[in-house]
Amino acid sequence: MYLDKNKKVFIVVVLLFFLFFSTPQLLRFKIYNHSTIGTTPYYHIRMAEMIQQGKFYDSLSLGGRPYTYPPLFHFILAVFFKAKYFINPFFGAIGLVLIYFFARELGYTEKESIFSSVILGLIPGYAYLSLHLNPRLPALIFLISSYYFMLKYKKEPINSKYLVIMFFTLTALTHTLIAVVGFIFGLFLFKKNIRKYLKFYSIGGLISIITWYLPLYLTYGITHLGLNFYNVFMELRSGVQYFIAESGVVADSVGIFALFLALYAIFKFRNKSTIFLRNWFFLAVITSLIIGNRINEFLWFPIALLIASLFPHWDDVVDKLYLKQVYNNPTFWLALLFAYLTFLGTSTILIASTSPPSIDSYNSMLWLKQNTPVNAIIMGYWEDGHWITGIANRKDVIDAYAEYAPDIDDRYRIMQVVFDGSDLTKTLEALKKYNVSYIYFPMFNTHYCTGFAYKTRYAYFKLVHEDGMKFIYKVDYSGKSTPTDLCKLYVK
Repeated sequence: MYLDKNKKVFIVVVLLFFLFFSTPQLLRFKIYNHSTIGTTPYYHIRMAEMIQQGKFYDSLSLGGRPYTYPPLFHFILAVFFKAKYFINPFFGAIGLVLIYFFARELGYTEKESIFSSVILGLIPGYAYLSLHLNPRLPALIFLISSYYFMLKYKKEPINSKYLVIMFFTLTALTHTLIAVVGFIFGLFLFKKNIRKYLKFYSIGGLISIITWYLPLYLTYGITHLGLNFYNVFMELRSGVQYFIAESGVVADSVGIFALFLALYAIFKFRNKSTIFLRNWFFLAVITSLIIGNRINEFLWFPIALLIASLFPHWDDVVDKLYLKQVYNNPTFWLALLFAYLTFLGTSTILIASTSPPSIDSYNSMLWLKQNTPVNAIIMGYWEDGHWITGIANRKDVIDAYAEYAPDIDDRYRIMQVVFDGSDLTKTLEALKKYNVSYIYFPMFNTHYCTGFAYKTRYAYFKLVHEDGMKFIYKVDYSGKSTPTDLCKLYVK
């Protein structure tokens, strides 16, 4: 089949971005250490390994609990386990193909559609989700695919309706929050075709309910979300500053100038596609401000498409923004825009290659794996729980997965008693409740002698491993160990 120049360029763009998204993990293996980027990827890898073994009960996470996560991502990971580090880069590349066809469906030219793919790939939040194992990106790609075929429904009603149903079902079986928010967004985005929309998405939702959510409910009941812990676990932060990469939050963000150009496109150009994207954009903004930054991912596609819609009018944009008065060359300003976007995306990639787990954290987990009994129970901060189960292969007390977690608020309280409190009696009671044998303590504060650092002066805690500022203490309930007082060593 003959491919014109634009299509060849587009294929090269997609392949380059696949390599771009793969780079952090490859760099990490080459120059940093052999760990997987991130905290929760270790949970997902562990779940995939369980599925490969035909097990649906995790004997380590929170000391043992059944599998209750939406299953599709872990089944995909289990099937393609040898290529696990490339699964999210692959979905990231698929998203660039998807936005290209989305743009074409909205009436964009081929070049404008390619531009929208490039912009999406450079958005910091999108790049971040494309570089490490997580179910949010695949769920988002499935959801936007259902939107795309919903747009195509008028032209191809027979084929499109089955694809809408299929992709929304896949969304719901991958990530519940994205499916619920995506369904609500669709009520507004496709209100002119609301009957068909409700029919197709209700069928998709019903399939996912019958195959997963209803059996889960009948077996375990409605999940109890520990509200004290869940808000911390979800890292929900509400505010416009969390849309913006320049504020230092890259995990869900875009650049401030990208946000500005998207707004400019909304108010400057009025056409059928811009109105659709405007509705999508403001839905995402309002919902993110109400719920928090976990909804920011719904901004990425409309922002990329809105910026790309400016390119046919770029000369006028430069003129209206008074940039010609600074330097009268529209091509220069276009190059500067892409340099800015490239800087944001590349910064995300480079920073992620050295993101946690750090070398000392990873080495500490390996020490636990190699030097503690297989039935040892480890107390760590909730953020480190997936490393304890996934790297050290030991039981944790608390980790970063709140749904259906037993006694999660109590576990969170006990974690605070151990690490933040100064009462030794309460600390020992808390540790005994979960039969904790080792404590993994990353020491962040060297200015004040508080929390667990203060309690290391007591003979109930024996220092058994030290790497950088990461410490492992063995709990001695008899109180006969020789203490190693971290405050005397490190607190000035």
